[in-house]
Formats: sequence, structure tokens, C-alpha cells
Amino acid sequence: MEMHPRQPDTRPEGTASMPEALGAALMEADATLGKFSRLTEEEKREFIGGAENLHTGYELRSYVRSFFRGEELL
Repeated sequence: MEMHPRQPDTRPEGTASMPEALGAALMEADATLGKFSRLTEEEKREFIGGAENLHTGYELRSYVRSFFRGEELL
């Protein structure tokens, strides 16, 4: 099987990389996607980092809802 080289990372330096599953949970509601787009780069990195130990769709959706409601995260 032929291996394809990875696409170069074209994001601006300092921009946080979002795992695909977290992005999917975030896009389930237009309101949360809009709120995410208004976060600073530091807030985006914090948001993404906070989900690194979450693995199920339920955990990710709960995390997204809690984050944008300003609830205490476990």
C-alpha cells in the first residue's frame, strides 16, 4: 500500500489543533460553534486541552455543553 505524505499544517502559528471527535461534538449546535469562533486563541487551546482525556461521544458533548454554559468542569 502506498503511503501518502501528510498535508502540511497551514494553520497560523500558535493556533490550536482540534481533535476530529471534539470538532464533531462542537458542530452539533450552531450556538456553540459560534461561541467557539469568538474565543481567543488561548481560550481555544484551553478548551481543546480540557477534552484530551475524554473519549466517548457522550463525554465530549457533555464537555462542550458545560464549557459554553460556564459550568464547573470535572
